[in-house]
Amino acid sequence: MVEKSFTIEDADAVLDVTGQVCAMPILTAADELRSAADGDLLAIKTGKPVDECEDVEDWVRRLDGASLISTRGTDDGVIAFLRRQASD
Repeated sequence: MVEKSFTIEDADAVLDVTGQVCAMPILTAADELRSAADGDLLAIKTGKPVDECEDVEDWVRRLDGASLISTRGTDDGVIAFLRRQASD
């Protein structure tokens, strides 16, 4: 199933980690993910330039319980969209 292109308004929760340094964005996202319901769509505003999109995708993929849906570059930086995976 291919999901549509998402916007911030589609997200169940928006997390802004702009200005946080490694590894705080990952830890902050992991905390938010733990409190999300199965199937929730989270948007993470990273503040990272578009040329660091692959780095953002890499750390999002490392989050337990998350499925990376897409990343999108904006004037304010990369936004990553992920879905909370159902618990086993």
